[in-house]
Amino acid sequence: IRRPPRSTPKPSSAASDVYKRQAKALEFAKADGNTLVIVTADHETGGMALSGGNVKRSRVKADFTSGSHSGSMVPVFSYGPYSELFKGIYENTAIFDKMLSAVMSKD
Repeated sequence: IRRPPRSTPKPSSAASDVYKRQAKALEFAKADGNTLVIVTADHETGGMALSGGNVKRSRVKADFTSGSHSGSMVPVFSYGPYSELFKGIYENTAIFDKMLSAVMSKD
């Protein structure tokens, strides 16, 4: 059953809270010098796609193409020692192995 697309959401206070927590983690990692910060998602939901807009008015129109999980890739952001392990495109299950490599490193 395909649900009708939802309306485009405005940034929520939950998203704002996530950004604040990420900033704190990055601040700590920068000061500590030995902390790896990884930010990702387990899946994408909704299939948000740009469907129009107005360049002169700096407006973008977006619609959700699905009412469920999609097959879209999700980003992985990393900062700190061994962050280079998280570059590229890979299955999300590889994140565990990359984390394990970073923890088990003998540097």
